[in-house]
Amino acid sequence: MKKLNNVKHNKPVLQMGKMLFAMAMALQLLFVAGCKHDDLSVALPNENIRPAADFVKNNYEMRLFYAALQKTGYTEQLNGAGPFTVFAPTDEAFNRLGIYSTTDFDKMNVDSLKKIIGYHILPRKLMVNDMPSNGIDVRYATLTGPELYLSRAAFNPNGGVENELYIDGVEVIRKDVVVANGILHLMDNVLKPNFNKTVQQWLAEHADYSVFVKGLKKFNLWDQLATGTTFTIFAPNNKALEDVGITEASLNALETGKYIGDRLFGAYILYDRHFFISDSQVFSLINNNGAYNYFLKNDTHYMNFGGGKLYPEFKLGYSLTLRSGTTISDIILNSVTSNLTAKNDNLCSNGIVHHLISGLVTPEQALKK
Repeated sequence: MKKLNNVKHNKPVLQMGKMLFAMAMALQLLFVAGCKHDDLSVALPNENIRPAADFVKNNYEMRLFYAALQKTGYTEQLNGAGPFTVFAPTDEAFNRLGIYSTTDFDKMNVDSLKKIIGYHILPRKLMVNDMPSNGIDVRYATLTGPELYLSRAAFNPNGGVENELYIDGVEVIRKDVVVANGILHLMDNVLKPNFNKTVQQWLAEHADYSVFVKGLKKFNLWDQLATGTTFTIFAPNNKALEDVGITEASLNALETGKYIGDRLFGAYILYDRHFFISDSQVFSLINNNGAYNYFLKNDTHYMNFGGGKLYPEFKLGYSLTLRSGTTISDIILNSVTSNLTAKNDNLCSNGIVHHLISGLVTPEQALKK
């Protein structure tokens, strides 16, 4: 009987509670109706994610990339259905190429710029976990057709976890940013594809390497650079060669028969290999060794190539060490470190050109004995 009595006495309390709740709801509806704004809407969860172009537009560190998208007519497409993967360079990345203002794009050929900007976009959604673990130079077709190269370090032999991603040698510094129609990855350099250009054509078009080109021609190393063979070129500019005693005037005076051309100018050519600087960094993470050692072509001299994030900036750079041979008693002719990242990783149809800040071999070191 005790339980029944309790229920009987609580019934009015429950009814009063229901009445108060109903009155509160009615007052709330009146308040909303009185304060209604036709242009105000509350987004449902995940409805407020912007499409790719709008996302870039609203991020201050991608101001120049958005200007390039506008100039090339990609904004409407990147606000479409997609899906897209966008590799977006920061403003600082453009600054390294001498682009500081949105008006700088007005000085460029629109068609060429469009091909380069489209090369930063994939017509698919590609998150980091969709990429091969510890993959090196995995290729993906871009919006403009040509393939880019992706390298990812995910784990090392000791069981440690790695998390580095590179596109054509350029590091991705922020990964898997979700946009409404795909994915965005932020990059610290601009990709530099040279569509349908050989390494020979690339060098010929850059006057800063004119002495190097002249030397390659003089020692019959030039014509091969137009072939289908794969090359990695460590290209010294005119100042770098001047530092080791080679100028246009001194080249004119050289008697080719007295020198080993495959050492004097061939030291800057790595045959049958396609190396971005980041490849060495990735190999060092996944194999504990990122170095590559090789003999110069037609010579007994021995080269060591290695790359990675160099102290103190911890930006990608590389080193070359040239030895007279492979034994302990063999001497080091020269060792050079080059870390101008904005000038490296120039992808061509038959290889890659990297900038070298200092020459490797003096004419005296290449004399025939």
